Amino acid sequence: MVDREAITLSLTSRASHTIVREPGVGSLTIGPPDAGGPPPDVIVGVDEPIDWSAFDPLAVPAGYPWPRSLRYQGNDIGFLAWSTRRPIERFEWTPVSAVAVDASRARIEHLTINVRTAPAEIVLPRPEAGWGNDFAAAGDLSLLSLALAADGAGPVRLHFAPRTHPAPGTEPVRLPQFASLAAADSIAISVAPLRQPFDCASLLQFPRARRVQLNGQLTGLAALAGLTELTGLELRYCPDLSDLPPLATWPGLNHIIGWNIEETAGKRLRTEIRNLAETAGRSWEYASATKLRRPEWFATEYGLPFSGWPSSAARAAVKAYRAAETGIAQSWFDAERDF
Repeated sequence: MVDREAITLSLTSRASHTIVREPGVGSLTIGPPDAGGPPPDVIVGVDEPIDWSAFDPLAVPAGYPWPRSLRYQGNDIGFLAWSTRRPIERFEWTPVSAVAVDASRARIEHLTINVRTAPAEIVLPRPEAGWGNDFAAAGDLSLLSLALAADGAGPVRLHFAPRTHPAPGTEPVRLPQFASLAAADSIAISVAPLRQPFDCASLLQFPRARRVQLNGQLTGLAALAGLTELTGLELRYCPDLSDLPPLATWPGLNHIIGWNIEETAGKRLRTEIRNLAETAGRSWEYASATKLRRPEWFATEYGLPFSGWPSSAARAAVKAYRAAETGIAQSWFDAERDF
């Protein structure tokens, strides 16, 4: 595909929509015009039925179905039946009303649901032969009910991003009890570093977890000692890891990442990684603690667009940003005073 291509689709009625396919773009957004953020590529009312098979003729030059990734806000669940015969690489769904669906036969490699104000009940997709699959849920997870297929098969990896409040000192957010997922092997949690913390004790409902990824403001880290089968632990953008158990707590741990974490805990991790290798013969598949941050970094620099830059360039950029920020604030002050 070399040039932009205009394509007419019969999604809601005959020739109802025309999209422009850009070279190298494999994603498409579908939803109402007031969905928030940039307007969707395809405007469809949240309760309009969609003929998902309209995408069947579309493919990339290599023959893989196009689009590879879909983001949809609305209540039509026809994409689940469609995906049983047309695999989807990524599908992010934001239902607007209450839904109860069986997605166990859906061939969706990465399925994400955003839960806002209405309950959602989902029987999760089974792993496809030849590859695993991921399931992610974001938003108000108290409204979410999850179950596995009748044979007990479910996603290989789970990712939760619970909605948090702005004040970091408020009561921690916890995962609801997802009893059917007790045997989950890989869990990832994402919250913001400067908002309500996530209580790691709620991960004990997954006693067989071997891989855990934690991003953001955390509390209850001592409870992770109860995950005795842990082999991989990844920590990112964590401003407080003071209660993290010693790495020796997990005899099978061979993969540890600390990245953009608070400095004191990061230095402790480096020491423990080295000591376990030298004195206990621990063989690390991968082990690192990098981008160590002082506590004030999270309050003053986290979230700026320079946080991923090389250190010297980031320092100069932050200095210029702060100078501009101060100048703007002073200008507003002067204008208010003169007024």
